[in-house]
Amino acid sequence: MTKVFGYEQKMLQHVQKFLADNQGKLDFLKARLREFESERNEAREWGPAYFDSPLNQYLLNKRLTVDWQRVENLMETSTGEKPLNRLRKLRNRETMPDKKELEGAIDGLLRLQYVYRLKAKDLARGILDGVDYGTQLNSEHCVDIARLALRDQHPRLAHSWLMEAKDRLTGGEKEKNLKPQILALLVQAKKELEDYRGLNETYQELVQIQPASEEHSKNYESFLEALGEKALLNKSQPILEHPPIPNEDELVGEFQAYSLTCSGHWQLTPSQKRHLRCGYVTETHPFLWIAPLKAEELFQDPLLVLYHDVIYQSEIDVIRKLTENRLIRATITSNNESVVSNVRTSQFTFIPATAHKVLATIDQRVSDMTNMNMKYAEDHQFANYGIGGHYGQHTDWFNQASFDAGLISSPELGNRIATVLFYLSDVEQGGGTAFPQLRTLLKPQKYAAAFWHNLHASGVGDVRTQHGACPIITGSKWVQNRWIRENDQSDRRPCELWDDSLATFAQILELSKRNEEQAASIYQTNIS
Repeated sequence: MTKVFGYEQKMLQHVQKFLADNQGKLDFLKARLREFESERNEAREWGPAYFDSPLNQYLLNKRLTVDWQRVENLMETSTGEKPLNRLRKLRNRETMPDKKELEGAIDGLLRLQYVYRLKAKDLARGILDGVDYGTQLNSEHCVDIARLALRDQHPRLAHSWLMEAKDRLTGGEKEKNLKPQILALLVQAKKELEDYRGLNETYQELVQIQPASEEHSKNYESFLEALGEKALLNKSQPILEHPPIPNEDELVGEFQAYSLTCSGHWQLTPSQKRHLRCGYVTETHPFLWIAPLKAEELFQDPLLVLYHDVIYQSEIDVIRKLTENRLIRATITSNNESVVSNVRTSQFTFIPATAHKVLATIDQRVSDMTNMNMKYAEDHQFANYGIGGHYGQHTDWFNQASFDAGLISSPELGNRIATVLFYLSDVEQGGGTAFPQLRTLLKPQKYAAAFWHNLHASGVGDVRTQHGACPIITGSKWVQNRWIRENDQSDRRPCELWDDSLATFAQILELSKRNEEQAASIYQTNIS
């Protein structure tokens, strides 16, 4: 965004040259130029903080796609060929956003709205999770977002954006054609939400200001006929922007559980957390008697620990240099291949431990922290999540289908027995690591590292360790992953005497206690 923002300055300069060659040409073009310059001046006053808001990123994408396309069309003339060609050259750079990038910016806004249960009214006013960024969206922007929400089957969110678009209409000449679009999209959203009475009322309002086409009328009449009069007589219910928070005993989908954990609506109760401890770790390596590690238990079964102050700024500086110009769009492993997906919107790179002595030092520290053998750990993975960046719910361990499809590098090293996740930056808003089944949310803390076992001691993948990176609201998140393989770990984490993937130790103790009580009761009865 910073780079293309700089390109936009050059594009403005080419437009200025074009206007100098065409005195008095097109007042509309001059007005648009003033509008762009005004928006840039406001952004320059904000400084780098301008890009902390996903709304500003969306607006910049909007300018550099739809709005600049209009400018380009107006400039297409025999006079001013030189600045026009220079403008096109800038717009055709690989780093410039395109329509897909614009949709990605809107998709990021919708993801933030859904996961954190934000209101469209607040977002349109520039308020993100309680923080006011001072950016306002107009009716046209709200319609853009609503249209994509409908396309991606988010009718509740689409409805909220369309109602906000309707409220923001000012009655200007430009918006005369916008109101029919809003009403037509509202009809579609209300149909998806089964608000049939509201649908009928909205449609009647639409045909009053813009007679429907013959095809549209026929479609609507056939819809009413299929629906029947009974549905239209039903009382119209208010449409909630977000579904109600589910009850404790209510079944929810995996993504909904991930979202509820990210937003803080799912969390452990004080009684569930009272047995968790904080302290200094000294027993995994003699060196720790000199420099103990600060550890905070977040969950005990499965084990989830947060180590504080275990990586240093000097090491982070080296890492940032190592990763410079090496990041690529992250992928996910499906059953047959690794693919780019909206489930994971981040950039990443892998670097071997031999690339720099700092990486070897970090591995030694990980070994001290976890009492794991790092000899067969995977290469260091570094990932960056920008605004709206996230990684939906997933497990770090590989399923058998991935092994069978040959998607796992060095399968002879076994599965990922454990994960260590270093936080290399703080995040202003959002960006936590959610463990839905544990109802635990780790908020990024620079210099800290989370550790958990991905597998049961028996070697079976532990589904309870499912986790996800929550979307970034503002800021940027840098993390470092150390995925440790199970090869040569038997002396560090031996198997239990029972299959712990079928029952926990606490459950086995409880069963043993019941058996003893039952045996004692039978013995007492026999004596009597």
